[in-house]
Amino acid sequence: MEQTKKFDVVFNDSADSSCKGFNESYEYCLDYIKTYNGTSYSYFEDYKGGTVSIVESETREEVYSEPVK
Repeated sequence: MEQTKKFDVVFNDSADSSCKGFNESYEYCLDYIKTYNGTSYSYFEDYKGGTVSIVESETREEVYSEPVK
């Protein structure tokens, strides 16, 4: 049986990068972004104008990205 992939949320802008350190499902990470993007919660305020992405925890491959509002 294939092990379920785990994902993390990463914030990027021209000067910096931060990750949440999640090891969660894709759906969890997407829900986190959809819930908090556009708010001042966590790193969202610091990275306005940058991007927030979902990356596969093991390979760090980006699987989703959207602008930070």
